[in-house]
Amino acid sequence: MSTLIAQVKTPSEGLDAALYQPLYLVLVIYVALFVLGRVLDGRDDPRTDAVLDAGFALLCLAAVYVAVLAVYAFTSEFDLIADMVEIMAVMIGFFAILVVVLLGVELLLSVFGRGRRKGAEVPPPEKTD
Repeated sequence: MSTLIAQVKTPSEGLDAALYQPLYLVLVIYVALFVLGRVLDGRDDPRTDAVLDAGFALLCLAAVYVAVLAVYAFTSEFDLIADMVEIMAVMIGFFAILVVVLLGVELLLSVFGRGRRKGAEVPPPEKTD
């Protein structure tokens, strides 16, 4: 059980879990601002927009911090990124070959199926006088 908790606490071997603590704090502050904004909105308080805007600004700052964390993770775990790119290349190649084979089979079946299948005859147009 302690190993499971250790895995949850440390997102990656190369990254310190303390780097993610500000995001928890941002979450708590954003929820408080959101709830406060909705309460003020229910009371028709003019400060509602300011509180909701502050929450949005906090989320924008958190997004910048997440981008910094992503760059840090990519640079510290380069071997994992190389493995991910290799796996994605293999998957894309496999599905490209699969699509080509399936389209080839469909074209072959349509070419051979055309000779056996007789088209429905179109009745001549009726003459109305």
